[in-house]
Amino acid sequence: MNALILSGGVAHPYEATSEQLREILSGAGIQSEVTEDLDVLASPRMEEFELVVLNCVRWTCDQTPQWRDEWRYLMPEGNREGMIHHLESGRGVLALHAATICFDDWPEFKRIIGGWWEWGHSGHAPYARHRMRVHRNSHPIVQGVPDFSIMDELYTDPRVLEPVNPAITAEWESRTHPILWTRRYGRGRVCYCALGHGIESFENEQFQQLIVRSSLWATDRSLDTVSRDVSR
Repeated sequence: MNALILSGGVAHPYEATSEQLREILSGAGIQSEVTEDLDVLASPRMEEFELVVLNCVRWTCDQTPQWRDEWRYLMPEGNREGMIHHLESGRGVLALHAATICFDDWPEFKRIIGGWWEWGHSGHAPYARHRMRVHRNSHPIVQGVPDFSIMDELYTDPRVLEPVNPAITAEWESRTHPILWTRRYGRGRVCYCALGHGIESFENEQFQQLIVRSSLWATDRSLDTVSRDVSR
């Protein structure tokens, strides 16, 4: 399987974590290309990739003028069409962490992911060790994955288009927040996981397992091919 990792953005060590992602997927037999050039979405090269991984935060920056000059991003029509074609062709998307902030000038992206960061409503807990509750019978991705703790920036209060059935949740300020959910978009499969802020996050064995299992599910591959023991 070939994967395309779209990387880059502010406030996260994307160069390092995208390389970690590439190594994690390689261990499961998934070969990845990492790029910060999102225009590849409009390229014929997209036919090479069964999976797109969003490990990036690219948006209009309208709410953060201090970053606008360097990081403002408007989603070109060709890139929009490329993403939709990728999914309608029956291929997959794995969206991590700040991907819910991405492409805020493109309303359809909210329907693709199923949720989004709403400035003034959504937020995050401090970067610290947080406990993840795994709902083991909710989805094949999390079968055999135990509850776990992870150093991460816990995203809270996403807006969702419809009630999601999260396979993983976490508690913060006496409320339950969805961490991982899946959805279908046409013939394509989409998994969103709110984890993945920094290097320590990607060193977590359970998160590594979830990355692999989510990638296999998103591309309609057998999850039985995962070799790592997640029960320990």
